[in-house]
Amino acid sequence: MEANQKMLDAVKWVSGTGCVIGIIIFALSFFVSDYNKDYIFTAVGIAITLSAAAIFLVGIFFVLTEEMVMKTHKGERIVPETTKIIKMKSKAKTQTKRSTEFSN
Repeated sequence: MEANQKMLDAVKWVSGTGCVIGIIIFALSFFVSDYNKDYIFTAVGIAITLSAAAIFLVGIFFVLTEEMVMKTHKGERIVPETTKIIKMKSKAKTQTKRSTEFSN
């Protein structure tokens, strides 16, 4: 986990800053209603907050994926005791001649 700590800290700071900025813009859009007649800042605040949350989720996914990939090579390798192959005896079906009306 120490190798991914820098990436995890960067993801937390970027997404946390984005969420705070988005929530501030969203909250101010309700208090300053004269400046926000078309509710554009409300949509901008919601978009910034949702995109910061998406960045956080993707960043956490990448960190967890890399952690799982690094741990797949741990453990003991299991080798089977025997390598004998069992051969099955089977009778092949004999092909029969088909009679057609055009045969001689």
